[in-house]
Amino acid sequence: MAIARWPQDPHAPRGPGWSLLPRAAAVFLGLAVGLVPFAAVAQSDVDQEVSEEVDDALLREGASVYDAVCSSCHQPGGVGLAGRFPPLRDNSNLTDSAYISDVIRHGRQGEITVDGVVYDGVMPAQSSLSDSDVDAVIAYIQSGFAAPEAPAVEVSTGPVAGTELPLLADYAWIAAFAIAAVVMAMVLGPRVVAASDRRALGWVDAWMKTAVIAVAGVLVTTYVPARVLESSTIQDLPRALQDLIAVGLWGGGILVMIAGLWFAYRERRI
Repeated sequence: MAIARWPQDPHAPRGPGWSLLPRAAAVFLGLAVGLVPFAAVAQSDVDQEVSEEVDDALLREGASVYDAVCSSCHQPGGVGLAGRFPPLRDNSNLTDSAYISDVIRHGRQGEITVDGVVYDGVMPAQSSLSDSDVDAVIAYIQSGFAAPEAPAVEVSTGPVAGTELPLLADYAWIAAFAIAAVVMAMVLGPRVVAASDRRALGWVDAWMKTAVIAVAGVLVTTYVPARVLESSTIQDLPRALQDLIAVGLWGGGILVMIAGLWFAYRERRI
């Protein structure tokens, strides 16, 4: 039985080597497209959180409008005033937003029955309220007069003496790190990119090459796409287009990694 052996000539043709690149590219692109629904689910969670924040702000605004305009008659919490002003809390007449809006804008007079009690009075029109004020107070009333508290505002008192380094020291630390990185690249770079015999590759060189591959993979598939997608230009685009750009960046980064690995492998550098 014949046993295939690796050609001794490093530049000898390797037969099906070229066919591996399009196959691998197709697999990774398939994975990229397959992950789009998961990205959409994650985005829906973010959208839900944003929606909840907007709802909270709307209820707080409605509470403010109610306290300023409505509470003097209908009382705080919408409990009403017996015999004079009908309660708004648990009032079955107030499930229709259009009805509430019409009463606020145009007023109302005549009899109305709430919880078996008949009220006969006059409510003046609140024409001074804006559309956003009316929408907010309706939301507040229909929520059962539940207004979440505003988030606490953090007040910075500045650094405590002796706990933070001066700004110059921060810059010095960054400069030292950059210089160390450059020196390390100058010393170890030639060993990382040099061609070598795989059968005699030392463990130090192997680990250095592996580290470079790992860092490069993180940069082209994670860091760069994330930075691009965080830019204001991309954030202003429609969500579907943002997803398409994200998939393109991620898939393109994977293709760059595949091409780089294939080239390095062909040149016997890994």
